[in-house]
Amino acid sequence: MKFTKPLPITKLKATSVLMAARSSVTMKFTKPLLITKLKATGVHMCLSLAVFIYLAYQIYYNWYPQPYFSIDGGWQGIRLVAGVDLVLGPLLTFLIFDLSKSRKEILFDLLTIATIQFAALAYGVYATYSQRPVAIVVIDDYVLTALMEHYGGSLSSEGVLKQYSDEKPPIIYAHLEQTIAAFDEANRKKKEEGIAEQAQINLYRPQSELKYALQERQELANKEMGIYEDTDKFNNWLQQNEKTREEVLFVRFTGRYGAAWLVFDLEGKYLSYF
Repeated sequence: MKFTKPLPITKLKATSVLMAARSSVTMKFTKPLLITKLKATGVHMCLSLAVFIYLAYQIYYNWYPQPYFSIDGGWQGIRLVAGVDLVLGPLLTFLIFDLSKSRKEILFDLLTIATIQFAALAYGVYATYSQRPVAIVVIDDYVLTALMEHYGGSLSSEGVLKQYSDEKPPIIYAHLEQTIAAFDEANRKKKEEGIAEQAQINLYRPQSELKYALQERQELANKEMGIYEDTDKFNNWLQQNEKTREEVLFVRFTGRYGAAWLVFDLEGKYLSYF
């Protein structure tokens, strides 16, 4: 007698979901069955919506506050979470749920749906959280995003960065000496320790020095303002906030999905963006 290798439990669950979904598609959709499915899907949607609202709040206000939500991954993350939480789970419930099944079969279907949705949602939340900007770093002529992965394990806690900035995420000035030795050391850390230049904490300077870094970049910032034709936007921002050009400092931040101008007062305190 030939014995077949048993399928892993995850494959069994996935197979059962596919079989249930296939049978639900081929079954006759009577009005009572449709009403039952819609009710079950509605309950699932309400529960999923409550979870989504909580996660959307975390993403928008804590993980990716504006302007980073729009230009540095927040919008992409919230779409991923919404697709899993508000589409995948309720859709599976609509396809599979059927009160004509036995109690045991119904419980198994619901458990399988919950497992699949939880696994997919956990992945989506992890991907969104891990790609959040941990810090915004002003280094050389650039303003860069620092992700947790950029620190290569050298950052024990995000709380360490609070000493450099009160913002969320912190806006930090990193000073890289313009010498061959300094460049070599930065490259060594990047290659051997996996720490990107903007995540090398030994380069970070106190919050009080940020204003000097911004002052040095104003000539370049003014040129970029003209190149990207953002002067009108800047003037509108000044008018709305009752500021003059001489009262603020500004730099252009290019995120992964767009760009924005970060505006500071003359002491290097972050004000807003446009």
